[in-house]
This record gives sequence, C-alpha cells and structure tokens, in this order.
Amino acid sequence: MKNYVLCTTLDNECLNTLQKIRHQVDLKHTMVHIVTVVKLNIYQIDLSPYIYPTEIQYANLELKAIEIMKKLGESLNIDSSQIIYQCFFEYNKKETIKTYLEKINADLVVVATRGKYGIPGLFSSSFADFLCKFSPCDILVMRPTK
Repeated sequence: MKNYVLCTTLDNECLNTLQKIRHQVDLKHTMVHIVTVVKLNIYQIDLSPYIYPTEIQYANLELKAIEIMKKLGESLNIDSSQIIYQCFFEYNKKETIKTYLEKINADLVVVATRGKYGIPGLFSSSFADFLCKFSPCDILVMRPTK
C-alpha cells in the first residue's frame, strides 16, 4: 500500500484546493496521511521567553485541527480506515514534514500553494519550494483555482 501525505495549513483556501486531489490521483490502494504543523512562536516578555501555544493548549488545538482535517478526509471519498491524521507542534514546519516523509517512507506528498504572483512570488521562500528541493518522495503541487 502506498503512503500519500497531504500537507495542509487548515485555512479554507488550502483545504478547498486539496479536496481536488480525488480527481487528480487514484486513492483506492493508498494510506492517506493528512498532516498539519502548528508553528511554535517564541516571544520575549519581561526578559523571559514565552512560547505560544503552550503545552497546556496542545490537546485542545490538536482536537480542533483533527476535526477540520476530518472534513477534508470525508471529501476524499475513501474509507476512513485509509486515513491517518497528524498534528505536530514544532518550530520548523519544513523540517518536521521532511522528517515525517522519511519516517513513513512516503510515495507522494501533496501541497497546495497560495498562488502568489509577481513581486511577492519572487521573494517568498515557500513550503512548496522547499519540498520541491528536499522532499524524499514525489511531490504534487496544487494551485488554487481562480
């Protein structure tokens, strides 16, 4: 069975773009991993570091993230036993996903772009660009519809 990983940011634009995967790729004999990474942010408050979100908030945030990802999973029209939901809390989204792809021996990673064009598109160091350069497996980059 093949391992396909769908990377999502949980915003509607990304989720809507990833829903179209069912028309692009045959998902019948695959294990689909729907993955998101919540970036940990460090703030300096009164000379001491503050990390957001805090570990106390992880469980609640993970439940909400999986609830959102389950809606995407339901739209793929595959058996729920073929879907794995993962929510990571890390400082570096790019390396976390790369490590996960290596760990599960992924065959394909799917990522939705934000569709930046012109000057903003030239200066972005996007997640899709990173995966195109360093992904240990094939990558499918999906563009949002206009």
